[in-house]
Amino acid sequence: MLVLANASTAVGSETEELVLRLLVQLLVILVATRVVTVVVRRLGQTDVSGEILAGLLLGPSALGLVFPEISTELFHPSTSTIFVGLAQIGLILLMFQIGMEFEFSEQLGQRKASVVAVSLAGLVLPFVCGYLSAPWFHEQLAAPRPPLLGFRLFFAVSMSITAIPILGRIFMELGLSHTRTAALVIGSAAIDDVVGWLLLGSVSLIVAEQFSFVWAAQRIGLIGVYVIAVFFVVRPLLKQWLARDIARRGGLGLPTIAVVLIVLLCSASLTSYLGVFAIIGGFLIGLALHDDRRFVALWNQRVSPLVMMLLLPVFFAYTGLRTDIGALDGWWGLAVCGLVIVVAFGSKFGGAFLAARAVGESSRDALTIGVCMNTRALMELIVINIGYDMGVVPRDMFTMLVIMALVSTFVATPLIGWLMKGERRQVAAT
Repeated sequence: MLVLANASTAVGSETEELVLRLLVQLLVILVATRVVTVVVRRLGQTDVSGEILAGLLLGPSALGLVFPEISTELFHPSTSTIFVGLAQIGLILLMFQIGMEFEFSEQLGQRKASVVAVSLAGLVLPFVCGYLSAPWFHEQLAAPRPPLLGFRLFFAVSMSITAIPILGRIFMELGLSHTRTAALVIGSAAIDDVVGWLLLGSVSLIVAEQFSFVWAAQRIGLIGVYVIAVFFVVRPLLKQWLARDIARRGGLGLPTIAVVLIVLLCSASLTSYLGVFAIIGGFLIGLALHDDRRFVALWNQRVSPLVMMLLLPVFFAYTGLRTDIGALDGWWGLAVCGLVIVVAFGSKFGGAFLAARAVGESSRDALTIGVCMNTRALMELIVINIGYDMGVVPRDMFTMLVIMALVSTFVATPLIGWLMKGERRQVAAT
């Protein structure tokens, strides 16, 4: 790290010093990510698992534990804001791609009621179980403990969340994005996330003593209006323009990509303003264009590689850098963490499985749906980071919830691959 320490004498300005730090960080993250993903693929995991694990190894759980000075100097706080921006842009673009990849109309057919049923059961039961069990977990926390109500609400939300980006990556990498089960799960998870982010916003305001039912009603109404506008106004106009432009240019030109990005970022900005976070806006535009398969193929050819190989590893790795899984205190802490995992897995799996069976899914498909809906990963980390910043999720519980989120991802990949092994399509190696 001597080079970084003396960067100000080797380059001509503070800007160049910042650029050098950023470049070194990107190099380390990308190299570590590729090495770790090669290893985890041999263990039956997907790239997303390797990207998360690479972040953990570079953070306080490994590098920071063994070489704290190197870790601090390598990932200097001066670049943290830039990394957050890069990570969020990557996530928005990933959500756009996920929306385009899933063949909802073809695969779901008349099963839209199944999506709603699985989504609601997979949201309500975990929330109730989390809320009822939270007082016991609250008593196990180290003093000083946060206010009980705020802790209960955030703990309940953390039990309810599902990670669309992680599920999308798993399905795409396993060659399963074409299946009806994948479409049902992603549709259910999308509803879960929209409701979950609204719930998170409401809970945040309750904790801050600013909640208003008028606020919630306004947000729900505005989001409904926006979804209608996307599918009945933006979608037909954008599809017609894309068809004409691609035919005229004979492909996807740079001006066309620029226009799509403008629409995408506008959508992300609007949904963020409406209180359901920017990634939902990206997903909605992708879903609106999913049946234009020529555009999807061209986009995947020209734009997706940069997103998948650069921006996404930054998001997954940088989030892992903020996680310290060595913070648990002794065997009792591990036991409490195990119980958190049991409550999270049991309630989410139970709700999704029972709802799937109730709407006529086979036992195997219901098992698959239950496993998929348990995938929380980094969407969970967003929730608990908000709770941590607000002071209602203390550090020991924060660590337990991080472990629960990561375990759900590592367990889900092989189980999904095994349960759906007869439905795979061959996917290109990355």
